[in-house]
Amino acid sequence: MLLRTFATFAAMLALASSSSLLAQEEEAKEEHAEKLASYVTPLTEPRTERQKHPLYPALKLAEESLQSINENVQDYTCNIVRRERIEGQLRSYEFMRAKVRHPQQSDETDVPFSVYLRFEKPASVEGREALYVEGEHAGKVFVRRGGQRMSYMSTYIKPDSPLAMRENRYPITDIGFKRMIERLVEVIENDIQYDECEVKYFEGAKVGDRKCTRIEVIHPVKRDHFTFYRAMVFVDDEDKLPVGYAAYYWPREEGGPPRLLEEYIYTDVKLNVGLTDEDFDRDNPDYEFSHENEEETAEDE
Repeated sequence: MLLRTFATFAAMLALASSSSLLAQEEEAKEEHAEKLASYVTPLTEPRTERQKHPLYPALKLAEESLQSINENVQDYTCNIVRRERIEGQLRSYEFMRAKVRHPQQSDETDVPFSVYLRFEKPASVEGREALYVEGEHAGKVFVRRGGQRMSYMSTYIKPDSPLAMRENRYPITDIGFKRMIERLVEVIENDIQYDECEVKYFEGAKVGDRKCTRIEVIHPVKRDHFTFYRAMVFVDDEDKLPVGYAAYYWPREEGGPPRLLEEYIYTDVKLNVGLTDEDFDRDNPDYEFSHENEEETAEDE
């Protein structure tokens, strides 16, 4: 009797373990599919009526936005509110202050892409700072840990290393309006090849004090060539900036709520404020990077 009971328990445990592994595998597949990134699948017979696709106006708007940014935006400061799902877990909202400088070339000097971030909320990341200047420090980002434990620790890490990506969906090299629009263009270029797409446009939306056009895209049927179920983009009417974005994955069950993948809101945006090298210098007196407690991370971290 005891042996039979033990055998039954072992069988149940094996079944549970198998189900758990299958669930983990499915979650891993979904996490990979969740990534908003280049996802272009060539068609054997390309669409011949591309301009009639409901996404075509959104593509043109995104291209106009990218052109406007390239021609008119040298740098900016802003507040960023973000919420991301990482490894299947939806994290809390994070609030940060950002300085971003686009790369610029002239006869006298070349200005590299540069980013400075300071996290303000929640308490687990409060005081965290990140500094990245393209082409400097072997392509690494300088990070002050922040938060409630060893907040003073500062270190250089690769922006796409497992350590850096543990709490981020995207590396710091992908931050900002320009890269967001480039990713959106990539995704639209993929989705415009297929049907099963609903697109709606809403005027008069607002993000902070900026009047926007809200674009909503829905893929009602889950397909391998789509990366999201529903996405919303808020494009500022005046400066053509993508000041808000949110994407959702398909519900786990029919009729259930969609799952938020990522959400980004940009407020208090100030364009072309004249950011200088000092704004991206670790020795800036306004920053709290540590030198005494600086440490190096392993190359494979």
